[in-house]
Amino acid sequence: MALLRKRGARRLKEIRFRANKSTIWSLTQGGNVLNLHVGYRKAPRHVLEAFAVIASSARSSSAHYRQATATVRNWPGLESAMEEIALQAGDRRLLRLEPGPCVATDAQLRFLRRLYRHLNRQRFSRLLPDDLPVRLSARMVSRLGQMVPALRFGRRVVVELALNVDLMLPDNDREMVETLAHEMAHAADYLVSGRHGHGPSWRRWAHLAGCDPVACTDRPIRHRRSLRERVDRVPPWPFPGRRRSGRNQSADPLRPPVPMQLTLFQ
Repeated sequence: MALLRKRGARRLKEIRFRANKSTIWSLTQGGNVLNLHVGYRKAPRHVLEAFAVIASSARSSSAHYRQATATVRNWPGLESAMEEIALQAGDRRLLRLEPGPCVATDAQLRFLRRLYRHLNRQRFSRLLPDDLPVRLSARMVSRLGQMVPALRFGRRVVVELALNVDLMLPDNDREMVETLAHEMAHAADYLVSGRHGHGPSWRRWAHLAGCDPVACTDRPIRHRRSLRERVDRVPPWPFPGRRRSGRNQSADPLRPPVPMQLTLFQ
């Protein structure tokens, strides 16, 4: 408070910290109260000075004001605090949450489990849980997949990996593998790095997983004619088998095995 008043925020009488999910700051009571997200409790001096500019500015259109708001918005320490609060707020629901409804046939589930374990072995050095639920969803319209994170008793867990059932249609085989690797990279990023989103740490995991480090694909995807249309097709196994040391093994031509430096992100 003393620093902000010294830097020009003379109207300021009180600072209140709030555990909001989305609002990071606001000025209320005629500019006398500055409400800050709790993530700013340990903000460095240059961020506090930016808040002094915000609290003392008469015009929100000034260049100094815009620069100050960009400084507080882009401070890296805020993102992790907001993610933690959002996950804690959802934890009460996730304690009872099971994976969503799955429309996969038994044969499709066997295929997905085999594919997940193959990718986990070849691209993640078995870093991910062997029994992480993978399901097919018929409800996704604009998304191809999702990873559902949770906090349970203070421990990070992944509730499920869900894939759009459209990925099982012909012509989508490569995108199906790419999407599962994409969501597995999210799982690794969350479980190991403690991050959630498409930030720098996820892009490193995506690179190691052999998938494009982008949030959305620009490749064409074949879709069902109707959301009620059933998809029972099981894609062919995408990795041709080959002989090595007298044993039949499954190669991964899209990505070489991930080296053990994955542990560097812990």
